[in-house]
Amino acid sequence: MKFKRNMGLYDQIFRTVMGLALIYLGPFSDVLTSDMLSESLLAGVGIMIIISSLIGWCPLYHIAGFNSHRRKQG
Repeated sequence: MKFKRNMGLYDQIFRTVMGLALIYLGPFSDVLTSDMLSESLLAGVGIMIIISSLIGWCPLYHIAGFNSHRRKQG
């Protein structure tokens, strides 16, 4: 299946930073949670966010019909 990019550069950078923050705050910090299930869920969501930012395609954007990727003119 071929994915059309629907995420712009700034969106990808923001998602990567937020994904890394979730991975850190999940299992490596007791700021948000103290149980193993919540830590694993936060880390899992962080990993999914980073993967979607690396490929430049967000399934929720696709469902909603939203696109932050700007194509070059010409």
